Order: sequence, then C-alpha cells, then structure tokens
Amino acid sequence: MKIAFFDCSFGISGDMLVGAFLDIGVPLHELQSALNSLPLKGYKIGQQKVKKHGIQATQFQVDIEAEHGKHLHRGLAEITELIQNSSLPEEVKQGALNSFQKLAEAEAEVHGTTPDTIHFHEVGAVDAIIDIVSAHWCWWYLKLQQGYTAAVNVGGGTVSCAHGILPVPAPATVLLLRNYTISIGTINTELTTPTGAVLLQSFTNPNEPVPPFILEKIGMGAGVKDIPDNANVFRLLLGECHSEVTNNTEEIFIIEANIDDMSSENIPVVINELLEKGARDAFVTPILAKKGRPAYIITALCEPAWILSIQEVFFTKTTTLGVRYRTEKRVILNRKWLPVETPWGTIKVKIGYLGEHVYQVSPEFEDCSILAKQHNLPLHEIYLYAQKSAQKELNSST
Repeated sequence: MKIAFFDCSFGISGDMLVGAFLDIGVPLHELQSALNSLPLKGYKIGQQKVKKHGIQATQFQVDIEAEHGKHLHRGLAEITELIQNSSLPEEVKQGALNSFQKLAEAEAEVHGTTPDTIHFHEVGAVDAIIDIVSAHWCWWYLKLQQGYTAAVNVGGGTVSCAHGILPVPAPATVLLLRNYTISIGTINTELTTPTGAVLLQSFTNPNEPVPPFILEKIGMGAGVKDIPDNANVFRLLLGECHSEVTNNTEEIFIIEANIDDMSSENIPVVINELLEKGARDAFVTPILAKKGRPAYIITALCEPAWILSIQEVFFTKTTTLGVRYRTEKRVILNRKWLPVETPWGTIKVKIGYLGEHVYQVSPEFEDCSILAKQHNLPLHEIYLYAQKSAQKELNSST
C-alpha cells in the first residue's frame, strides 16, 4: 500500500502541498494538461526552486490575470458545476468536490447558515480552486492510498481576510482541524490555511498512528512567506507499507501499578488472576521506587471490555491505591496450529504469519516437555526436531 506522511511542522497550505508533489517528481506539464479541462480561464501555473533558510524546496505558482481578480466570489453550486464539467478522472472530481463540501460546511458553521448559501471568498478564488484540484490530481497520479500526519502547526497572531482581521487559526481552519493535534502560537503568523486544512482532512485521519513503512520519496513544498529564523516549508514523505501489517494492527489497553509494600510470593497469584480475568498478557518488572525501595511494576494488557475486571484484580489482590491506563497500537501475527508427527508422539506447533510470509514456528512447550520426560530425552532435542519438521512441511506446501 502506497502511503504519504504529511509533516506539518510549519503548517500546510494548498500551494505548499502541490509544491511538495511537484518536488517529488509529478510532471508540471501533465498537471497543466489535466487542469486545462476545467472551464476556468485567466490563470497560469508554474514552479521554481527556492531556498528557505538553506532548505531547497519547490514553490508552486498560480499567476492570475488582473481582470479575473483573486477575490471573485463563488458559491458551492458554481464550483461543483465547474469541476463536474471537466474531463478530470472521476476520483479527482469526487475528491475535489468533497473538499469543497467540507469547506462549505465549515464556513456555514462559522456564519450560522447552510452550506448551499455560502459564497466563498479566498477559497472560491481561481488560485484556491487550482490548488485543491491539483492536490487531488497529484494524489491520484501517484496512486496514493492513505495519508498520515502528526501535530499540525497552525501559527499564531492574526490574519487579514475578506471578513476583516481574524485570529489565527482562522475560524474555518479550527473547525476543519477538529480532533487533530495542533500547535498554536509558536510563530506570529498564519501557517495553516483553510485550504491546507481541508486537504489535510481529505487525505488523512486525525491522530491515526503512522504504521511502519519503507521511505521512498521526499518532497519539499515552499510557502510564499519568508519567516525569520524558520524554514517555511512543508515536507511530504512517500513510501510503501505492507497492507497486511496495517490490517493486523489493533488497539490494546495497558493497565499497570507500582507495588512496593507487598510480599513477592503473592505476585504469581496476581498474575494468574489477571490472566483468568481476561488479560491478554500480564508480567512483572522489578524497579527501584522512592527512597530506594525495591518494588515491582505489575502490567496487564487487555481489550476495552475487560478493563473493569482487570482493575478489580489490582484493587482486591494487590496493595496499590491506584492504577495507570494508556492505549497502544500493536501489530499481531495471524496464528494457526500445525500438528507434527515425531518419533515420540504428536506435537502441536504454533505458526505466526502475515499474508504469505511465515515469521514464527514455535512448538508447544508443554507437548515437548511431556514427551521429553516420557522418553528420557533432552527437551531441546525434541523441540528442534518438531520445529524443523514443521518448517519442512510448510515449505513443501508452498
């Protein structure tokens, strides 16, 4: 699966995103050819290499002819008709229309009206239409499937727009970034624009963990502003992520407590009780607590449905006065059991795999232990025999 990571350390705008796509290698002439199908006149696009505090990046330029004006007001219906009447790929059309729909909904919420009555100002201008359509076309051209981001820097101070002087982030930007992690006030200027925010929302989900991926391409898109002591650039990382890895990602709850006043002989009882009450795993970590006391961290992993049961074990079976919670993402292997015949009897072997790739071949320890005792043989000899037999059987079946 082809994925993209949006590095919004210095915010994001439509032209910065398109600049990053061009920097990665999207051909400008092919983008121009696609945009030519829009019934939209009075503009010319270009690109140039610039440096922002020593960082080279690509700046995407949309030059507007004077008679067309940058602040032409357009409604959602007019923009929809304009995009629908083009010969752009259907995926690009729908993506761009969805972005404008999100913008209309945000503006309507700001002004206390409905999306169909909204007349865009800045975001209805020619350059904003070009930015949004271009971003969706580049996404389609590169065959990207999923986007991710971390904290979004929105800037600070105020911004001048068609409605007057507004605080940063602008009202529409705030609404579009709901549920995203944002950073405010680091720089006294607008870093994330409404167009950038809606494109981020179009291609990513808020606070979704970034899966491991093979980094293949890096694109740097330049903003127009020159910001003192800061490189005003947007960075886009493209790579390949194995889809079976992302499909096998799940959320797990971690519940734990520090124990420094309980007899160590009671700890195995607690671990067994946690496992019986639904913990996926439970374990103990020795630590040095306050005043140099030897202590333990008791940790349990469980699904959300078992939190209360696990919490009850901590409070009734240990001396703790409180527990800590957090959630983590984990990637798990698919598992199946393979019975293997050996000279001493049948041993179950656990197979851990993702897709067609087998990662783990683990004979059941108890099966090996029982047979080792029965035949007075070293346990590792039986274990290795079962493991090799299972691997041989797996290789013959592929």
